[in-house]
Order: sequence, then C-alpha cells, then structure tokens
Amino acid sequence: MRRGGIDVRGRVATSRATHHARAGVTGGAALKRRRDKRHALVAALWHNVAVTSRPRARSRARSIGVIGGVLAIALLYVVVIVLYAAGGRIEHAEASSGGEGVPLELTLTPVDIDGAASTMSVRINPTDLGSYSSDDFSMDEAVHVLVTGTNGARTIEYGADEVVGAETVALTLDGFIEQWPFDRYTAETLIAPMRVDADGQGVPIPYVLTADGRVPGWNVVAEAVSTVSVVTEDGTITLLGVQFTITRAASTVAFGLVLLTLMVIAPVLVLTAAITVYRGRRKIEVTMLGWIGAMLFATIPLRNFFPGSPPIGSWVDYLIVLWVIAALIAGLVIFVFAWLRNGPDGVAAAQSAGDADAQGDASDADAGSDGGAGGGE
Repeated sequence: MRRGGIDVRGRVATSRATHHARAGVTGGAALKRRRDKRHALVAALWHNVAVTSRPRARSRARSIGVIGGVLAIALLYVVVIVLYAAGGRIEHAEASSGGEGVPLELTLTPVDIDGAASTMSVRINPTDLGSYSSDDFSMDEAVHVLVTGTNGARTIEYGADEVVGAETVALTLDGFIEQWPFDRYTAETLIAPMRVDADGQGVPIPYVLTADGRVPGWNVVAEAVSTVSVVTEDGTITLLGVQFTITRAASTVAFGLVLLTLMVIAPVLVLTAAITVYRGRRKIEVTMLGWIGAMLFATIPLRNFFPGSPPIGSWVDYLIVLWVIAALIAGLVIFVFAWLRNGPDGVAAAQSAGDADAQGDASDADAGSDGGAGGGE
C-alpha cells in the first residue's frame, strides 16, 4: 500500500525489524548484566568466606601454638621432677676379704660431693663388729682401719672397750669442674682393718666392705676391687677397696640446661626490641633502658645460681655467658643509637604536636565564647 508515493508496509516492516533488533540487544545486555551481577555476588561471597576463614585459621593456629607451649612446659616440669626423684642413688657394691671367723662389716656411705674442691665426704660405719666384739658396740681389742685415697693416708682407731662410731673422711676426686654440667670424677680408696699384734704390728682381719647410700644431685657408681692378699692367723685376707665413678644426675643437667636456655632467651628479647625500635617500627620509650639494664644485671646472679656453682672460667662461661652479656650490651647500644638519632626531631615533633593541640583548645574556647555572646544578643 502506497500513500503519496510512500511504501507504508515496507516502513512498518522495517520499524518492526528495528524494534525486534533493539529488543534483542537490550535483552542480551540485561542478561549479561544479570550474569555479571551473579558472578560478582558469588565472588563477593567467596571473598567474605576467605576473609572470615583467614582470621579463624590464624586464631586456631595461635591457640594450637599456645596449647603446645603449655604442654611442652608441663612435660619439661614432669621430666625434671621424675629425674630428680630417680637420681642420686648409689649403685650397691659389696665384697668380702675371706678368712676365718665372723668378719667385721664396714659400710661406706658418700654424704657430700664438692666438685670445686675435688673432694667427696664418705662416712665409714662399722655396722657389724663380728667376732671382735662381745657386746656389739665396742671392740674387745684395738682395731685400726687404714683408709687411702684421702689427702694422705688416714687411720681410724677403735680402742679396746671404746664405743665404736662412724667416722667421716674426705676422698680426693680426679676430674675437672670446668666441664660443668658434664663433669666426671673418679676416686679410689683402700680400706684395711687391722688388729695390733704383740709386736705392735698391724695384722689384717677378715671383713666385708659395702658401699651404699644416696647423694642428691649426683650419680655415684661404686665398684668393689680386690688388691693384695695377706696370709694371717685368720687365713688368707684379701685387702679390699672401692672405686667410685661420679657424674651429675640427669635432673641436675636438665636444671642447668633450662637456666642456660633462659639466659639465651633474654638477649634475644632485648635485641628484638632494640632492633624494632631502631628501624622505627615501635615508639621509643626511655623506660626500656631500665628494662635492658635490669636484664644485664640479672645475668650474673643467674650465672651464680647454677647447681654445683662452677667456678668462673668454666667452658659454659666462654660458650654462653660471655656472649649473653655481649648481646645484652649490644641491644643497649642499639637502643641508645635509636634514641640519639630520634632525639632533636622527635622533640621538635612532640613540641609541634603540643603547640597544635594548644592552639586547637584555644580555638575551641574562642568559638565557645563567641557562641555565648551571640546567644546573649
């Protein structure tokens, strides 16, 4: 149909086609927008889940670390207590000299060990007088007990009809306390009880030698040894001795290692704090100087608290204590450098901030007074 030379049908068809094309484009764009919005929503949800789960994971890891640290400390505590309860016992040793008659029984009991003096105090106690006593507390005849391994040989004399009691002797140790806490000592003693014959000569008598007891903080291994044999009226008598091997108990070693670990932790903390302040990640506080100084002066008392009191100059001083003190002083120097470097600028900045605060307060006061005057008018 044509009107005035214009094809109406063609124009309508073209308009419809254009409308459909525009509608298709508009619908595709809307669909794409909805799809993009859906993807953005999913991405946001995943992001929220990730952001939420990350702090939870960190909190969980932190909790696990705290629990693990507490359990480790508790385990260390239990181990030290168990080692202390189980240590210190002397391994039992016993030997007999042979001969006829009921022997005299002597018991050796270590009572104290001094590594610095290289001595061990041993108590010698006649626990059974055998056939040499009729009343079980005094000798029927004089008996002398020869003890070697001391600072010179020593003789313990039990006179006839005198009450017999325990005597304490100091044995000389062979070892080096400078190797604390892994120092090791040895000692050997010969015990020979003898009666005095008509000629005034000492004649060995039958006896039994026993080593037993407990020394807290030490492991003592006693081993009975046989030396020479002597033929007497009581038969062949073998002279007996005891060899001691002495080491520090595992509890003492653990205690010393814990103290050394604490000494190492102190300079690590000081250096961490000082370096952090020097790099400007933390504010400078002059009170930290007192804290670092306290850590420095606490090192020597902690060093003197070591069990066994190793002398100054032991290997532990060269290996740990010296470097702990050096690290603490280094931390102190680093902190002082940071304080000096920040000095004038930090003071000027603090003064500027204080002046700005004062001006702000003055402006607020002026504004308040102006407001009050305006209200009065």
